[in-house]
Amino acid sequence: MNIRSYPGKVFIVANDLCFIRDENLQPLKYQAGDEIPPGSNVGDVRKIPKGTEINVTDVRATDRKNVFIFARPVNDSTRSFGWTRADNLTGGFMGEVTGFAPSKFEREPEGNNKTCFDPNALIRGGPPNFASTGNKIPQGSFVSVIDTADDNRFVKVSKLTLVNGEMVVGQEIGWTRLGNLADGCSSDQFLTPQWFDQKGPNGCWEHGNYLFPKVLVNIIGVDSEMEQTTFDSLAAYLKLVKAARDEANLKILINSAFRTYQRQAELFEASHHGGNTAAKPGRSDHQHGQAFDLNTGHNALDGGDPIYEWLKRNGPQHGFIRTVDNEPWHWEYRPQQAAQLGPGKFKFPPDIT
Repeated sequence: MNIRSYPGKVFIVANDLCFIRDENLQPLKYQAGDEIPPGSNVGDVRKIPKGTEINVTDVRATDRKNVFIFARPVNDSTRSFGWTRADNLTGGFMGEVTGFAPSKFEREPEGNNKTCFDPNALIRGGPPNFASTGNKIPQGSFVSVIDTADDNRFVKVSKLTLVNGEMVVGQEIGWTRLGNLADGCSSDQFLTPQWFDQKGPNGCWEHGNYLFPKVLVNIIGVDSEMEQTTFDSLAAYLKLVKAARDEANLKILINSAFRTYQRQAELFEASHHGGNTAAKPGRSDHQHGQAFDLNTGHNALDGGDPIYEWLKRNGPQHGFIRTVDNEPWHWEYRPQQAAQLGPGKFKFPPDIT
């Protein structure tokens, strides 16, 4: 499964100063003997001319605000321009899905293929009690989810092996907690101190309580900044985006989605020095993987914002609802609560403003 959205697409350079960089992201300069375009000289930084059509074959980010793409001439994989900033392209590369975090897999996440990272992953009987059998799934095992409990907390799994890169589902194991499993198949990335760090880059929190780590997906959001969502919320979000585009020609983008513990701590500290109000780290709705601040206007409640009006009408049928007072941009993927809402309702709890 390749979740990356940019392969095969044609992008257009929109900036007169689309500078080219090397593998270390240092500017490349014209040298004697190079074919130098009119208006440039030896020693000038190389540029991709405005209006050039390119393919993007790789993406990397030095931080949230500095995203770079590797550019090649359209339909010519033998030549390359080099690295340049994503915001040099028409549309700023906004909305593109660029990969997983962490990124190293023997088989990338496809929904049902998972790795058991918890050394105490109990094997359980089925519903309604999910009682322990006294046995455990060996840490590092690959498994395939074959059934899911109604509350999504427990899953039934079978053994999974990779044969020449292909997944082969084997003997049924039993039920276990979903939180014992990580998306995708990897022999090493889910057994590192970083993965188990509660305040690390993949740690999820809710209401001040640590949940477990999740695989994240990188998406280019508003202002060409790198944003993230959890893999388990990705499909629903992309379905929402597609529906808005197909039905109303609207482009939904992310202002902020998943936030790491460190990022939330930074925002909380900034809130005491003139920044926007922010929850304490561990208590933000943006740390459990279901919250999305979308590109509605801050004055959307006056009825003049087309994205907000579309979300009001259509968000709940895609599992998205408003959950925060006076924040029309804040939507969460909560399909169970969305199913409880009556016709025309889109907020939960119903009395939020």
